[in-house]
Amino acid sequence: RFRAALQRWGGRLRERLFSEDEIRYCMGKRDPETHLAARFAAKEAVFKALGTPLGFREIEVTNGEKGKPEVRVTGLLEDDYHFNLSISHDGEYAVAQVLVEKY
Repeated sequence: RFRAALQRWGGRLRERLFSEDEIRYCMGKRDPETHLAARFAAKEAVFKALGTPLGFREIEVTNGEKGKPEVRVTGLLEDDYHFNLSISHDGEYAVAQVLVEKY
């Protein structure tokens, strides 16, 4: 479904949901739509865990030194939480889980 949405709305949807760094990282992959879908799933997991309205671009999924996925939140909640994120994607499916710790 996410691939179809990207095909329909293209760059406009990507720019609305993802940071420049997220887009650059995913577009450098063999199947960028799968990586974008995984990051979208991670952002949804953060939304649900926090229960606080945020913009999609206020949540950024990055990769740490050894490739571990990390979450960075900007704005009002920037320094209030620590996130432990797990992302997985295989074929047509992408899933993410997040554990949120409040400082």
